[in-house]
Amino acid sequence: MREDGMSDPTPMVSIIIPSLDDSRKAYLDALLKDLEQQTFQDYELHVIKGDRRQGRAINRGARRARGDVLLILDDDTRLADEDVVERVVRCAKEDPSVGMAGASTLIPDWASALQKKAMKNLPRRTFPLVDEVTDSDMAQHPCCAIRKDVFFEVGGEREDIVRGLDPDLRHRIRRAGYRVVIAPRCGIYHMLPDSFSGLMRMAFRNGVGSAYAQRKHPELIVETGDGSDETFRRRVPFQKRVLRYPGRALRALSAGNGLLFSWLVCYAAGHLCCTLWLWRRLEAQSQG
Repeated sequence: MREDGMSDPTPMVSIIIPSLDDSRKAYLDALLKDLEQQTFQDYELHVIKGDRRQGRAINRGARRARGDVLLILDDDTRLADEDVVERVVRCAKEDPSVGMAGASTLIPDWASALQKKAMKNLPRRTFPLVDEVTDSDMAQHPCCAIRKDVFFEVGGEREDIVRGLDPDLRHRIRRAGYRVVIAPRCGIYHMLPDSFSGLMRMAFRNGVGSAYAQRKHPELIVETGDGSDETFRRRVPFQKRVLRYPGRALRALSAGNGLLFSWLVCYAAGHLCCTLWLWRRLEAQSQG
């Protein structure tokens, strides 16, 4: 409600940005500045702070939203152009077959040498601009637009998992009969850490999250590709994924891709550490 007693007009879009704490305030401030410079301004903004569960934070924002379209952004996302919001919202709103529209992930000129190398060598860190609406698994939470009715139709975000929100949401949207796509000529920057230790810590945390999901919700483990294949598989058996992992690491090493090899080793270490911790916890509970 405005101070003059008249109601604010209902916005077309509700932007939701989950942000855990002030450790990434500089990134969030940069994103908010990007939004101020967008050609599309018919939106309201919900920055949801202090919630460690990203899915729960997004759901909180969705329940507050007045817009017909939800635009979800990570707090460290940067918008590559001034018409990103306009393009991704148009893609989600105008075609009823589209349930989720994302943006291409690009490497900015201002990225450090390490960031550029990591984004080129690690999986699912970049996706080129497309000239037409393209079905892809690269539509992700760093920037995705979903009509609010579709969001609630599929049950919103999972609140009980810490990793795997993107593939789970994509799967449920496709299962409901909608497409998951990348919007044309629409790009964002979603940067990796600018240090080797930061990259390895990220890989370790991802491995921990994967192990937790495998133990608590194995039905949610969804195969993801590089985004270019329009054949989307629901699940690959855990045993098969374990058996093919050493070969993947050895291929990276033989190709001279030491960064990917190190990433895979740290990911596996995180997965193993979490698995052992969960086993010990279960043993303690059974003996108690």
